[in-house]
Amino acid sequence: MNGLLDGLRALGPARLAAMALVAVTLFGLLVVLANHSPTEKMALLYAELDGREAAQMVDALDRQQIPYQLGANGTQILVPADKVSQARISLARDGLPSGGSIGYELLDRADSLTATQAQQRMAEQRALEGEIARTIRTMNGIKAARVHLVLPRREPFSLDQQDAQASVMVSTARGVRLDQETVAAIVNLTSGAVRGLRAKNVSVVDSNGAVLARAGVAAPGTSGATSPDDIRRAAEARLSRAVEEMLERSLGAGRVRVEASVAMDFERVQETQEKYDPDGQVVRSTQTTTDTSKTSESNPTISVQNNLPNADAGSAATGSQNAKQEETTNYEIGKTVRTVLRDQPQIKKISLAVMVDGIDEKGADGVSKWQERPAADLAKIAKLVQSAIGYDAARGDRVEVVTMRFSNPIDAAAEAPAGLFGTSLDKADLMRLGQTGLLAAAGLIALLVVVRPTVNRLVALGAPEATASVGFATAGGALAAGGAMGVDAATGLGLLAGPAGGELDAMVTLAKVDGQLRASSLRRMSELVEQHPDQTLSIIRGWIQREAN
Repeated sequence: MNGLLDGLRALGPARLAAMALVAVTLFGLLVVLANHSPTEKMALLYAELDGREAAQMVDALDRQQIPYQLGANGTQILVPADKVSQARISLARDGLPSGGSIGYELLDRADSLTATQAQQRMAEQRALEGEIARTIRTMNGIKAARVHLVLPRREPFSLDQQDAQASVMVSTARGVRLDQETVAAIVNLTSGAVRGLRAKNVSVVDSNGAVLARAGVAAPGTSGATSPDDIRRAAEARLSRAVEEMLERSLGAGRVRVEASVAMDFERVQETQEKYDPDGQVVRSTQTTTDTSKTSESNPTISVQNNLPNADAGSAATGSQNAKQEETTNYEIGKTVRTVLRDQPQIKKISLAVMVDGIDEKGADGVSKWQERPAADLAKIAKLVQSAIGYDAARGDRVEVVTMRFSNPIDAAAEAPAGLFGTSLDKADLMRLGQTGLLAAAGLIALLVVVRPTVNRLVALGAPEATASVGFATAGGALAAGGAMGVDAATGLGLLAGPAGGELDAMVTLAKVDGQLRASSLRRMSELVEQHPDQTLSIIRGWIQREAN
């Protein structure tokens, strides 16, 4: 310890101050780098979470000791990229994510011993709402759903029973439109899952505020259940969805967009037609009448002969005879009576706009380039669409098919450069490399500026025997050049003999001695001191007395 203190005092105030400044600067740099140390590369675990489910997932990650970060105002959870799979498996074991709703597991967590009847009833209602919402979310195109139930409670001594009611709000995925059949399925599913709930008491709305099913009217899909606008929109959605599903089989999912506009006639028409067919004569009846009459009376004539006496003698009697026949035929003329009652709306005109994505072709350099679809392909698509919608040119229907480039975030990410300066490293990786290099440079500077000079000083001051030998040899004039022994610079002890002119003749630097000395000379001085200890002690005492005077 004394040697260390002597070595520090031997450095001098200026050197000690410089070393202290370097040490303080290095320590501050290390503190700054530690506070801004690079974190692990984080990846998205789940997004679009509500507050309650995000809190449950954070608690589960804390129990699993998995680091995480919250983003997008708490709706996103990020974990280290190498632990995404582990975190998802751990959360799935706990039933997370549950889609923001709690089902019948709420009843498993309830304390039935201390819960009141009202609490149990509310827990049962919440569990039923969560289970219905989960089932609705399994439908194709529905991203989220919330269900609110109003279950009436019969009051004591009351004869009136209120009907149960339900409200459902659904959020669809991007580009998905719910048709009338899907809305009817949601209504029927909700009404069938709740006791005493009728379909007409279920209202359905979407996240945009559009009413899909109104409460108080019949369920969608029945006559008179919806307004003319709802019927028109349902027809447009049905046509658009049918054409999209047909074209996506060939073009690919997400590479076609269809918008339909339908003009409909909602007038209620009752028409009666009565038509006669002249060529369709049918004999209905035939009546025949025959009349015959005969008389024997003569028919006198006035003549001269008739006035003579005995004019009638020998003449024959004369008379008259009549016959008449009548025939009446009745014909029935063919008649057609037609009564037409048009209660459903009629389509007056269909306009359909079809937008399809182009094709990606690889060039000679291997890079994919977007190209418009050929006109022949567009003509085939238009002809196919016309057949699918029942195209009628006399009605004024129109079908337009165009090719345009779709904006796809996945393709944009794939086309983006892999990293900065054409490398696979992104900005975060370069920052981590820069901070690591800065720490390495700071450590190297500390070794060269602080540690190395200090060690050299302490090693040089740790050999008192060598210093004494130097002083003795200089005073006595007995410095012998050459020798077969050397001195260890760290301990000052003698080394084994070696060949002359070898490593023992290396130059040695000593503290408070200008220039360098040969190791062999130092060894020779040490031998002289060991051989003449009394004389050495006398010389040292003389030095002390001379310095005191």
